[in-house]
Amino acid sequence: MTSLSFSKRFLLILGMILVSFNFRPAISSVPPLLELIKTDLNLSYFIASLLTTIPTLSMGIFALLAVPFSRFFGREKAIFYAVFLIGIATLSRLWGSNLLFLLGTTIVLGVGIAIAQTLLPSFVKTHFPNRAASVTGIYATSLTLGAAVAAGFSVPLFTHFGDWTFSLAFWSIFAIIALVVWFPLTRQKRSETPPNVSISSVFPKTTWSHTWVWAISLFLALVTLLFYSVLSWLSPLYISLGWSANDAGLLLTVFLLTQLLGTASISTLADLNTDRRPWIFFSLVLSAIGLFAITMFPLLAPFLWVSVLGIGLGGIFPLSMTLPIDYSSDEKTAEKLTSIVLFFGYSLAAIGPSAIGLVRDIFGNYYLAFLSLFFINIIALLFTFKFKPGISINLSD
Repeated sequence: MTSLSFSKRFLLILGMILVSFNFRPAISSVPPLLELIKTDLNLSYFIASLLTTIPTLSMGIFALLAVPFSRFFGREKAIFYAVFLIGIATLSRLWGSNLLFLLGTTIVLGVGIAIAQTLLPSFVKTHFPNRAASVTGIYATSLTLGAAVAAGFSVPLFTHFGDWTFSLAFWSIFAIIALVVWFPLTRQKRSETPPNVSISSVFPKTTWSHTWVWAISLFLALVTLLFYSVLSWLSPLYISLGWSANDAGLLLTVFLLTQLLGTASISTLADLNTDRRPWIFFSLVLSAIGLFAITMFPLLAPFLWVSVLGIGLGGIFPLSMTLPIDYSSDEKTAEKLTSIVLFFGYSLAAIGPSAIGLVRDIFGNYYLAFLSLFFINIIALLFTFKFKPGISINLSD
């Protein structure tokens, strides 16, 4: 990092911020409009939940494509093409009044997010190896800010233009901005492309035998399931309790904005020590308190408890994404480990939003669903003690 000029560091950080800003708007813009979309397209809660479940599932399934894409095109070009996919899929939602087409855009979104999100930790490992947690915190903060802005302005955009498809498609503008800034990074030379970039060659059987790969994957799955479940159903929960769409959207925005506080502060503090466990534990305790209060007393100081939940989940996200960087011996291992972790993590996490939608359809309320999230949080908390520092995984070719 110290060998880089100020202008180069600025471009690297700015590009990373703008790329990661695009990872959530197309997802977080949906929940505040979910009741409207559900009514307009005559959907069940379960089918409506697929609008947030499919991108999450796709982010997992297609994460394994990231490393072959990186080897074939070069990492920076692969990220560029991935953001292009995000922009095209988001813009295509202008024609989202057709359910199958709308669901198709969510798959393409997931592919783009999967590739770019998987490759950014390797980008951090290359350029900022000694500041992994804090730099990961920067892009996680940008990611969360993108989610918060989209969640907060989706309903006002609908109110002003009277079309929820435009409200969903509007966020493609940020992909265009990111592509312009990232383009200069695609012009740098890369190492020679290996002759075989298939998934089987990049991930030989021995890759899957590491205990730590599975431990980090399961941990990421649990915390990601918590985030996407809350993101998808917090607004509908409070709408079911009599709140207006605007008020429920504001609550979701507070949840996402307080995540910014948790992401920025906790990731920075975690970089002061190589042992991440105290901050992982602290973050998950906060999220557990918030979930318990929302489940048992949803109308008692909801903005307070949603803020506590937001700070907790905001803190845990960058720390969980830092684990593959911490435990990788080199940047190629960081690419592979992140790819595997996101493959399993997001694939399993995708169950959460759909499961809550199904429980809502069956029981007619959200109590059991949110109570289940609380217990999942406790399970994740128990993982904390396993992540001791000093472990090095080598998955290089």
